[in-house]
Amino acid sequence: MAKVSVIVAVYNMKEHLRQCVESVLAQTLKDVEVVCVDDVSTDGSLDLMHTLAQEDSRVKVVEQQVNGGAQLARNAGILASSGEFITVLDDDDWLAPDALELAVKEFEGRDDVECVLLREMRVRPDGSIFYPDGRWEFREASGEMVFYHSMPWHVSGRYVVRRPLQLRILYDNADRVYGEDNTALLHFLESPRIIQSEGIYYYRLLDDSLSHAMNMAIFGGLKSHVAMSCHLLKGGYSLAVRSAHERFRWLMVVNAIRHLYLYGRKYYSVAQRSEAWQLIRDDYDCIDWELIPKEQLRKFGYMPLRSSWTLFRMQEWLYFTLKQLTGRI
Repeated sequence: MAKVSVIVAVYNMKEHLRQCVESVLAQTLKDVEVVCVDDVSTDGSLDLMHTLAQEDSRVKVVEQQVNGGAQLARNAGILASSGEFITVLDDDDWLAPDALELAVKEFEGRDDVECVLLREMRVRPDGSIFYPDGRWEFREASGEMVFYHSMPWHVSGRYVVRRPLQLRILYDNADRVYGEDNTALLHFLESPRIIQSEGIYYYRLLDDSLSHAMNMAIFGGLKSHVAMSCHLLKGGYSLAVRSAHERFRWLMVVNAIRHLYLYGRKYYSVAQRSEAWQLIRDDYDCIDWELIPKEQLRKFGYMPLRSSWTLFRMQEWLYFTLKQLTGRI
């Protein structure tokens, strides 16, 4: 049984894969394993994985038969792993040499800590490195408090988790790109205390990254919010937790419309814009409005106008038109 299992879901990332895997093998904590899960790559990534496994026995290769996305690949890797602790590493990212040792030390003597965060440093295409603005700085906090700060992305989503919790809550595949956010939120809620370590995770910003490119993934992410609401309701979480998520979810609906207003005609076809509106409405139609403070729903641009979907769309277009005319968008 390894101390830490690092799960790497791989899809056509041969260019950066060796750096990713070798950053784990070079950890100051030697008791690690790297589970590389090939998601039906076509660029030679699988051959490289087998080469890396021949070079170091701590590398394990799992082959998916169907391309199902990162979440399903990660779940396959988790089930094939043996570590006492588990973390995931994107196939184009890497870890600082002492990242896992620093994280594991935080678990020692702390049965109430289920998750330890890594510090995410971002790497631009030109190689420059920066720490994201707006992050909530803390040493230790309750899992519920970390949950609240995570929804507006003020907390790193890179962390090490105890094996039993990871097995109990696997990766959510409600959405290929953003479903993983749900898993992190649920892990945080299930951890009585969470510690921020000094271990560094290097997150590479790629121009064609699914989560940053101008594509339908932006709207598909709304499906993950619908799924998260179901998880929270079925899991019996408090009204405070569910209310916080519904408030955030409503803001993301309006934000998706903002994106469609600004970029719809330039980047999306008529069929794509129609699909985007349907995804927006699917989320809009099942929001629990009783969990959102009334004052938030009285603001122009954020009034649901549930009696008429057409009137709601007109309100949004007028709202963003006025913001654009006044230079506030």
